[in-house]
Amino acid sequence: MCLGQDNRWYVVTTAEIVGLHTELPRLEWAEDLGIPTELLLKPGLSRMGTDATLEFARQIPQPQLNPAPEVLAQLEQVEVIETQLSANPAHQWQNQAALLKLQRRAAYLQEQLNYRQAKLDEQSQRHWEEFLHLIEILQSFGALEGLSPTTLGLAIAAIRGDNELWLGLALASGELDDLDPHHLAAACAALVTEVSRSDGGTRNSVSKPVEAALAGLRSTRRQLFQLQRRYSVVLPLWLEYELVELVEQWALGVEWLDLCASTSLDEGDIVRILRRTLDFLSQVPYIPCVSNEIRQNAYRATHLINRFPINEVV
Repeated sequence: MCLGQDNRWYVVTTAEIVGLHTELPRLEWAEDLGIPTELLLKPGLSRMGTDATLEFARQIPQPQLNPAPEVLAQLEQVEVIETQLSANPAHQWQNQAALLKLQRRAAYLQEQLNYRQAKLDEQSQRHWEEFLHLIEILQSFGALEGLSPTTLGLAIAAIRGDNELWLGLALASGELDDLDPHHLAAACAALVTEVSRSDGGTRNSVSKPVEAALAGLRSTRRQLFQLQRRYSVVLPLWLEYELVELVEQWALGVEWLDLCASTSLDEGDIVRILRRTLDFLSQVPYIPCVSNEIRQNAYRATHLINRFPINEVV
């Protein structure tokens, strides 16, 4: 336990002694100096001295220190840093704990901003690559010449569906030109219907004209599927046979109850299939560059299907 020039008692260990100044005279009064009994002998503890020890503290001489060069260099560096800290505006902030909290908050927000910006850049790059792949697929099928749409491209641009290119290729193939309105309705249903239930079915089979038309589209579908797979483009290519007979029967005037009795599907599923078919058929007359036969038959098929409880404004 030792008394410092600042009139403060300190509990130190031998490891904290830098040097012994034997050139200084012995302080005789230190012999009779009493140490504070209430201060525990635990390294690092300190306690303020009394008025009685103040006079003794003032008599403690200032030793001449001759530190090593590396110690002097470190002291100078510490002084420079302390000067910079004192000149920093943050040093004038009274509530430094609140300032530190705000600094940590700012660092966290910057980290979140960097993370979200990286995710945005990644998604933007992915969407841009997908866009370029779609351009290459359209060029492969002659829908684009460079970046300008061809006749087929204009027709595809006018279609609204899950895979406009597939629908446009089917209409432009010529396979649907000679179909009667009710057969055209069934073929269009095959192009837009997604079979989500494995237990669905009908009592009737697909009529031969519809089956022949859909068979003629398989080659085009296969080519498009291969291109989409090569470029990792995930777009549906519906070509379903199982439920299209429902659409043909409805277009031929079958009553609603009889239609529902011919299948294991729920009424809601039947309505969904018919309305998806009706939505596509209602677009066909307004698609440029399609044959007059398809345009007229699509218009007739729309009126055949658009009756209660399927009727919509088209």
